Amino acid sequence: MAGEDPKARIRERIWQRFGFHGLIPPFEGVGKAAERLRYLPEYRSSRRVMVPPDQAQLQVRINALMDGKELIAASPGLREGFFLIRRDLVRPRDWARALRGSNIARYGRPLPVKEIGKVDLLVTGAVAVGLNSGRIGKGKGYFDLEYMILREVGAVEEDTVIAAVVDDSQVLEEVPVAEGDVSVDIIVTPTRTLRLEHLPRPKGIRWERVPMRLIRRMKPLWELYRLRASG
Repeated sequence: MAGEDPKARIRERIWQRFGFHGLIPPFEGVGKAAERLRYLPEYRSSRRVMVPPDQAQLQVRINALMDGKELIAASPGLREGFFLIRRDLVRPRDWARALRGSNIARYGRPLPVKEIGKVDLLVTGAVAVGLNSGRIGKGKGYFDLEYMILREVGAVEEDTVIAAVVDDSQVLEEVPVAEGDVSVDIIVTPTRTLRLEHLPRPKGIRWERVPMRLIRRMKPLWELYRLRASG
């Protein structure tokens, strides 16, 4: 029940405020926040950026292509794995369509997990973030799992910067942090940039905690599971 789970209570409060339930909520100032992100030195120096496929981060993905970044995005629910999208692979007039979550697999180039390569910056949305560097997502754990997969194959390290792009009202003094949660280094809102000291992050996939039904359903997990099983 929502009343028994502090994360669920926070989600319900934020979702009620925005009028969206069950997703990372889009917000009115997302364009301003996405623009503010572009001025971060970590963003400017990055060559490869990973951004989740949520609608709330669409402008961030468009900006990444506009700025000549190599964009890595997971397919919704990680079912088809990761995809690489570059400006030379998609015509500018198709960017808004190609970068919607449901179209990423159609316009992007599939990336087997062993070919992802180094990722310089991770950008994520959230339902809520805390000044304690905690992050609350939709409750499905997809972003945490994406990070663990990237860490497993050496695409990211403990000090790889993670920036959360959210509305000011989604920033709380503190949010609950559980074992396995992936913390953030920077919060970017339409009006401010907050730098935090992140909490230790998972060093890879916690296989004992991932049900076989998920492993079989998510292509990158299945790839890594088979590699692990073969030796």
